[in-house]
Amino acid sequence: MAANQDFMKVVEKDVEFLWPRLDQPYRYNNAEKRTEPCAENVTGAGYSIAFKMSLTDGKALKERLKAHYEGCRARNAKLPEFTDVFGSKRLLDDDGKPTDFVQFTAKKRAISNDGKVNKPPTVVGRDLKELEDKAIWTGSGGHIRALAFPTTDPDGKGGISLLLDAVQINEAVYGGDNLEDDFGPAQDIESVFTETARQAEHAPAMADDQF
Repeated sequence: MAANQDFMKVVEKDVEFLWPRLDQPYRYNNAEKRTEPCAENVTGAGYSIAFKMSLTDGKALKERLKAHYEGCRARNAKLPEFTDVFGSKRLLDDDGKPTDFVQFTAKKRAISNDGKVNKPPTVVGRDLKELEDKAIWTGSGGHIRALAFPTTDPDGKGGISLLLDAVQINEAVYGGDNLEDDFGPAQDIESVFTETARQAEHAPAMADDQF
C-alpha cells in the first residue's frame, strides 16, 4: 500500500495522544452515546487515535497534506477540489474558545472492503517491542506513523484521511473503571468516535473546526 503514490507516509514525533482506542476494535454506540469495545466484524468497528499539535505545527502539517492531495489530483482528474483534512480540528478551551492547539485523527477499520480482517495497528513501547498493555489513556505521549490518502464523501467533498499504521508509546498513561469511555476528558466532551460517527454521516464541518 505504501508503494502507491496516493499514500504518503506521515510521521509525527513527541506528540500527546487523545482518546486512543488501540487495544481492540471499538465502535460508537449511537443509542448509548459512548464508545464501546466490540467484535471486529461489527459495523463501524475499528482502531483510532488522535494526536495534539500546536496551531503552528498543525497548519504546517495541513499544508503538507493539502499539497499531497493536489499531487494526487493532478494524476486523477476525478478528485474534486481540496476541502479539509478529515478528522482534524481546532481544540477549544472550557469556555468554548479556540486554543492554540489542534488535533488530527488517524483511524483503521477492523475489516477491509473485501471483508477480510485487517491487521491491527502496530503499537510498541520505548524498546520498539510490542506494548503489553495497549489500553492507554489520553495524555500518553510518543510517536505516530500514518498514511495520508485522498478521499471524497458522498457530497462530493474532497480531502485527506489518515490511515493509522503504527504508534510508539514513550509515556503511557493508564486509568480504570472505564471513566474515559463514559465521561471523556474534561477539556473536550466529544470523543474521537463521536467525531468518527459525525464524519461517517458526512455532516458539514463546523466553522470552529477549521484552522
